[in-house]
Amino acid sequence: MKSWVVALVVIVAAMGIVAAYLYFSQGRVDIYVADPPPSITLYITFTSVALHKVGSNNSGWVVVFNGSKTVELSNTPQLLVSASVPSGEYNEVFFTISSATVQIGGVNITARVPSYVFKVHIVGGLKLSGGSVEKLLISFPHITLADGQVIISPSITARVIP
Repeated sequence: MKSWVVALVVIVAAMGIVAAYLYFSQGRVDIYVADPPPSITLYITFTSVALHKVGSNNSGWVVVFNGSKTVELSNTPQLLVSASVPSGEYNEVFFTISSATVQIGGVNITARVPSYVFKVHIVGGLKLSGGSVEKLLISFPHITLADGQVIISPSITARVIP
């Protein structure tokens, strides 16, 4: 048999092994945001998102997004990020926000975001198997008005959705 055929067979087999490893050791998580209070439009610029992996020797934070993305929150979940992550169990989502703008009656108001950093417990946890896809929804249900300022409350929830 010619040596180039043997080399080709070895390369194809190696690619198959790598693809199978990645498929069974990685899953995909789609992270959505939603739920501003009625009658307002909320624009949030996210700068990072990470998930906290638990229950193994590989526990710790897994970064799923690092950059800048502005999302208009509405009652319909909006995709923030879709990323491949190692399979396993996750219990928290950590994200940073660089800015938030609230539109009320056609007027844009810069919202105050206490600390601009959020660590939110995932209700019921997130279990990701190799090759699976899970959806996580981060909800922003509480916007308050105090002393003439719009404030995004840290009462944020995260849960797996069907």
